[in-house]
Amino acid sequence: MKALPRTHHWIWLFRHQPLTVRLLAAAACLLTAAAAFAAPAEADPAADDNFIDALNHAGIDFGEPGNAMSVGQSICPMLAQPGGNFAAAVQRVRGSGLSPGMAKMFTTIAIQMYCPSMMTNIANGNLSGLPQIPGMPGI
Repeated sequence: MKALPRTHHWIWLFRHQPLTVRLLAAAACLLTAAAAFAAPAEADPAADDNFIDALNHAGIDFGEPGNAMSVGQSICPMLAQPGGNFAAAVQRVRGSGLSPGMAKMFTTIAIQMYCPSMMTNIANGNLSGLPQIPGMPGI
């Protein structure tokens, strides 16, 4: 029965806080609940199937399809980061045990399947979404 007096004490402390503190605490509780019950983002199953098919047609054996999809899906965020580039993405794929040539092909297929907007930008000459080369404006 010691829990009941402790609870009353916490309630008393909370009620005697300024309104802004109480509102901030309520907002934090709501955000925590929303994050806990939010549905996880899911990748497009058609894109995943197309990605695995493209890897198979290219002769790239990556092992478990789930592992290949997770590595492929990590390529686009890596390229979008400041300083992210194709070579760094290829190095990450090489860390999974592929040869340099296969890692380049894997990375290219991942970009085509999971971030086609990046491919469209490159094809149209719009390099604004890509990391800039230091000392060379407009490239």
